[in-house]
Amino acid sequence: MAVRVNDEVSSLRRVLVHRPGGEVARMTQDELHKLLFDDILAPELAGTEHDLLREILASEGAEVIELGELLAEAVRRSPVEARRELVAAVALGEGRPELAAALSALDDERLAASLIEGLRWSELPDAPMTASRLQHRDDPTDRPLAPLPNLMFTRDPCISVFDRVVVSRMATQARRREPLVVRFALAHGLDEPVRFLFEPDGEHHPRRARLEGGDVLVVDRRFLLIGCSERTTAGTVERLARDVLFSTFPELQRVYAVLMPAERSVMHLDTILTQIDRDLFLAHAPMIQRGEGLSVVRLARGAPAELLEGATVADVLREELGAGLRIVPCGGMDPVHQQREQWTDGANAVCLGPGRIVLYARNAHTIASLRDEHGFAEVALSASLDPEVRRARLVLAREHARVVYTFTGSELSRARGGARCMTMPLQRG
Repeated sequence: MAVRVNDEVSSLRRVLVHRPGGEVARMTQDELHKLLFDDILAPELAGTEHDLLREILASEGAEVIELGELLAEAVRRSPVEARRELVAAVALGEGRPELAAALSALDDERLAASLIEGLRWSELPDAPMTASRLQHRDDPTDRPLAPLPNLMFTRDPCISVFDRVVVSRMATQARRREPLVVRFALAHGLDEPVRFLFEPDGEHHPRRARLEGGDVLVVDRRFLLIGCSERTTAGTVERLARDVLFSTFPELQRVYAVLMPAERSVMHLDTILTQIDRDLFLAHAPMIQRGEGLSVVRLARGAPAELLEGATVADVLREELGAGLRIVPCGGMDPVHQQREQWTDGANAVCLGPGRIVLYARNAHTIASLRDEHGFAEVALSASLDPEVRRARLVLAREHARVVYTFTGSELSRARGGARCMTMPLQRG
């Protein structure tokens, strides 16, 4: 099977990532808010840091697939009609359906690159002149295709759920093209067929029909957690559960909708909760353990939605997984460190196998808690390390039952996403 993801912690076998590149280099400070960034990044440094993340993933036995390369392969392999449909959908999504013909005329390599990096008008000389284009002729950020700098966060546009891929509905225009690109790459770039679920049908208003992958935690064959956040709406979660997931997966009994504040600091559920071992979760304690600002709705097969009065997310997890489940507070026990390290993705770990995770090195208090209280060995890495030393540390890491790989991510972390955000598992187990 191309896709097999039954939980969050089984050994990572195959994973989709995207190295930040030309699309980051094309951002300007005037576009930060529109493109969902707090600062412009240095693309070379961000790319080097991402290379180190890929090296860690590969060292744990994962096949690491680069999205840009997969998309280029998909464009080369795809039937003419599939390519035509993609280009038409992209042009329509940009509000410029008249561009479809000019985009279709691009060669395979240029089209694949442009779908990610964007295009300037000068790079598309055959594009038709329009009144809208003339109106914005002095705006250097008015382009036929905007760049997709958020595509480094491959977790969001498409979501592996058991043996299918759920197609997201992105909350913002800046990311609206991403599901089209990722779905096309998976559908036509892999050797094995991929089965998709919940593809957009045009029946629901885009401002209300929102779902992003960072809100979905596939904890078990029996239940999922899905955040209703700044980026994902409760109505979409219920529709996904009742109309799609329950009918497709007979073992699935419950979907828990975690009602979250619509705030950038907690934009997805995985910014406050990730699973790091069979019985261990890394979490922003004020929300997950104490329930500050959160509530939980249970969507059970064949039953109406039920608000779990007074129950925290930690209570739900213990009810489902057993009383022995433990929570590691992101930032340790100090409230100030908890706030600071939640902001710098201290709760956003990706699990490479039970008890084997990746975090940014800057989350020192989180790492100390993992080391001192839960038996994790820290394997510290940086791109500046001698390659032989780096490889030796990766080999030695295999001797430890529990490992937290830490890496310097000074540029990547400024983009407000951690290791889980930047990895889309395709196979585990």
